[in-house]
Formats: sequence, C-alpha cells, structure tokens
Amino acid sequence: MKLLEISNEESSHFDELFEDKSHVSLEQLSPEVIKTKNDVKFEGKSISEFDGVYAEIPEKNAVFGRVLLEMIEEKGLKTNVSSTGFFIMAKKNYLHHVLNEKEIETPKSAVIASEKSVRNIGQHLETPMIGRKFENRKETEINLLEDQEEVEEFVEGTEYGEDVIVLSEYNEGEKYRFLVTGDNIISLKDKSDGWKITKDNLQYSNVGNGLEELVLTTKRSIGTSVAEILVNSGKVVDVNPNPDLEMYTEISGKNAFEQVKKAMVDQ
Repeated sequence: MKLLEISNEESSHFDELFEDKSHVSLEQLSPEVIKTKNDVKFEGKSISEFDGVYAEIPEKNAVFGRVLLEMIEEKGLKTNVSSTGFFIMAKKNYLHHVLNEKEIETPKSAVIASEKSVRNIGQHLETPMIGRKFENRKETEINLLEDQEEVEEFVEGTEYGEDVIVLSEYNEGEKYRFLVTGDNIISLKDKSDGWKITKDNLQYSNVGNGLEELVLTTKRSIGTSVAEILVNSGKVVDVNPNPDLEMYTEISGKNAFEQVKKAMVDQ
C-alpha cells in the first residue's frame, strides 16, 4: 500500500508500515478542477498514484480540509478521516449539535456568539461550567467558571460572527482520552485531581465501565475511521481529528500508528 502523509511534520513511524510512503505539507498541495474533473497534485504528481492518505489538517482549515478530503475520497483513496467527519470535529459548535442530534451522552452545553447571549444562561446551565473560547476555529482559552460573574467575564468582548464560545456544565469524575481506530480503542486515564483533561497526567488503563460502547458509537456517529474522544464523568466532552499518535504509543506501549494503518486498510 502506497501512503501519502499530509502533515506539517513528517513522521518516520509510518515508514516501516507501508511499502512506500511520501510526505507533503498542506501548503504544497494543489487542488485542481479542470472541465468538472477534480484532482489533487503535488510536485506535478496526482494523488491517484497512492492507495491511501493519512491527513493531519489543522482544525482552523475546516472548510478547505473538507473540500480537500472530498476530492481525495472521489479518487477512491483510503483515509484516516472522512471529509464529513473532519468538518464536524473541526467546528466545535457543529460538533455539539451533531452529538446531541445523535443522542450521544454529552454535558449540557450552549454555544454563545455574543455577550448578550450569556445574560440568562443560568436558566439553562448550572455552574460550575467549562468555558472554551474559539477564534478562527482555534481554541484560544479554556477555563473553569465557578459562578455567573465569572461566566460573564469570560464572555466579555466576544464579537458576533468572529468568536465562538462553548459553555458546558462541569461534573467532577473520571477523565479519559481515547484513541479510536476502527473498532480498536487505546484508553488513557487522566489521574490528576484537576478539571482539565491534559496530556501531563495520563496512564494506560482499561476502558472504563460502559465507555467502550459510548466511544465507538461516537466515532460511528461522526463517520470517520480514526478519532480522539475525550470523556469526563461518562460523557463526551470533545472529539479531535488529529490525535497525538506518538503520545498514545509511548504511554500505552501499543503501536498507535499500526492501529491507524489497520483501520484505514479495513475500510
């Protein structure tokens, strides 16, 4: 299987897993539409020369990433992330909508687009809340907000149409990061006492009670082969299109890169 890796930084971990691997940055790709025929090229070569594409596309490129992946899919190439799945995971306000529509267990949340929207938030959500601020689809701030005053301060300065803020009720409980590849799961538990699910306090663990079906259903609902799913207190709090495969490999002792390859091949 010939693999094209699209990422800002080349990984050597895929080298021994594929018979042939090439690397290209997102900026080096040239999507083309000629007489209704689509193609994606780099260095004058068409991606149709490859069997599969592993893509790490920054979430800020949600629209471009979706179009690029659609063109790759039209060529019949296997991918780690679908065009629709990437778009859902990259746009966090849309992600919450999709998860709720699919009846996935999530914290009660609200998407705020302006300061005015938060004035009566207490009628819908209870404190404490987790506040996440996104500018140009990039998360710029995340905080635990203990009361209404802190919520209003967090939202202050939000401009309609430019910023998105997601507020979610917070419940203290067990915290996990899951790498889901096909039907396989690598489970990392955050053993810290804090409210954040960080990369600093993770240890390999069994999948918590009842969580296996939750994370697999979440991945299938989004419609992708590979995803990172964050869970707190038995509820999905985030889903990411670009999991840190090296981190999962180092902490779990399992080859996350090999599991990604298997998920792509088995599509």
